[in-house]
Amino acid sequence: MMSEPITIKQRNIFIRELENLTNDRAVSGVLLTGSVACGCASENSDVDIIVLCDRHCFETHFTDGILVETSFVTYEYAVEKLNAKSMEVYHYLDAEIAFDRDGRVSEIMALAKQKYENYHTPQKVRDGLYHWLMTVKIKLETADALKKKYLAHINAWTVLEAVWAVNNKPMPPAGTAYRKRGELQTVPCENWFEKLFSEDCCGAMSEIIDFLLPLLKR
Repeated sequence: MMSEPITIKQRNIFIRELENLTNDRAVSGVLLTGSVACGCASENSDVDIIVLCDRHCFETHFTDGILVETSFVTYEYAVEKLNAKSMEVYHYLDAEIAFDRDGRVSEIMALAKQKYENYHTPQKVRDGLYHWLMTVKIKLETADALKKKYLAHINAWTVLEAVWAVNNKPMPPAGTAYRKRGELQTVPCENWFEKLFSEDCCGAMSEIIDFLLPLLKR
């Protein structure tokens, strides 16, 4: 017997979740988000759902061996988070609207898209990344082999933040950054992401930092 194609299982689970959610009169909107929504899920990927309703909380459970993560938010809370944290836009950019009783889900989606397209990295953020990476660069030049690898591993996320910063895009959550890396226009070199996490991560990090430093000061 053949197994179900990737994401079919997750989408069937979502359909069942959606039926239960839309029977609740307090629910005004439902979004499928995450890897299932954007079409890059793996066999065991989570089902990520955002529900617009009269409360905000986070619930998880397993259905048929798949983790279902549901964020319940009010309209006001969703807008507040979008205005306060630039990373929040990524929850909506690739999401699918499954239910929108009063049009407010569409409003939130439009707000997220607007914030993403108009985002410009604040100079304070650029300056902080510049000074942090300059310090890492100096330490890499003087450290022994083991410490270089240690420094490369613990500072990889800061390097990713800087790459997104010079592209004037908000830094995505970890899983989204992996998916979105190919959309960046300004990158250190071909296959920069793979090199950053390769065996020669120390040399790659030094080269990437050298590329980023002058761009952060612009």
